[in-house]
Amino acid sequence: MKIRIAAVLLLLTLSYGLQAQKDSLQLLDGLRIEETEPKAPKLKKPKKFYDPKVASRRSALLPGLGQIYNDSWWKVPILYGGFGLAIYYIDFNNDARLHWEGLAKELIAEQDAGNVIDENALRVYRRRADTWRSNRDLLYLVTLGVYVLNIAEAAIDAHLKGFDVDENLGLNLKPKLGVINNGAPYLGIGFTIPIGR
Repeated sequence: MKIRIAAVLLLLTLSYGLQAQKDSLQLLDGLRIEETEPKAPKLKKPKKFYDPKVASRRSALLPGLGQIYNDSWWKVPILYGGFGLAIYYIDFNNDARLHWEGLAKELIAEQDAGNVIDENALRVYRRRADTWRSNRDLLYLVTLGVYVLNIAEAAIDAHLKGFDVDENLGLNLKPKLGVINNGAPYLGIGFTIPIGR
């Protein structure tokens, strides 16, 4: 049963590849006549040239402007979402740092007033304030990294827009039908990789 299914699938694949294409000859009332009107050549739309330097400069001036120059509008909300998220967490970490520093200052004020304070609590408050400060400082570096990646992405995208990626660059798979030297027919698949023009 499996062999029959495989044979049917193979025949369907081969019949699809071996279908006759329409050529300049048509059948009209049993007579073959040639088409008289020639096909118009396809005109290629001139490609826009994207300069990586211009894209980099624009992204450095205003983040996202290089992406707009490269016609990659969809990347701008992602970029500003990254900036917004980094700024939100910078503010969040700074508020937490100020909270723990405030608690530490209250304990120090109690100590200056002559009261006995818990030294371990003061140490914990200062350590937590330092942790939130280091997280905030790390987020400043992350924001700078998003800015630098914005510039690099605009330049790389401008470089890659110039590459030719039409259908002639792919791998072509075609069914192959032929005859071996001893007259036996064979079926196969032909792989072609077009190189150059």
